[in-house]
Amino acid sequence: MKSAIAIGFDYRPSRWLLAAIIVMAALALVAIALSGAPAWAKAGICVAAGAWSAIALARFWRPPVARAAWQAGGHWRVAAADGREFTAELVRGVVRGAWIVLNLRRSDGRHLALILGPDNGDADTRRRLRVRIASAIELHT
Repeated sequence: MKSAIAIGFDYRPSRWLLAAIIVMAALALVAIALSGAPAWAKAGICVAAGAWSAIALARFWRPPVARAAWQAGGHWRVAAADGREFTAELVRGVVRGAWIVLNLRRSDGRHLALILGPDNGDADTRRRLRVRIASAIELHT
């Protein structure tokens, strides 16, 4: 795949996915409130679920990756939010409808999952990523 061009993009969280996470957290709190558990247990579980949801949302909204580029040679170049750069390899790429999930392993061994929704990338970059993922899968099978 040496003739392929590099694909680079700034990474930011999908607002659609953020909205889905908030809705699911709210539904969890409603389910707890409507359960038959005693009021003291409901309150404790709601506090724990709310805190867990807030932590997860904060981590989601501040991703560790600022920019990613799939180089022509097949490796990834990932710029962390703190400015450091790493090389990475694609462990798995999944395309489901308008969503693309890239699982990468950085050179330091850490794993990254980049979730690209229809609202956090331009159509041309997403199209090129889908084609390149399909080509990469064909090469490994």
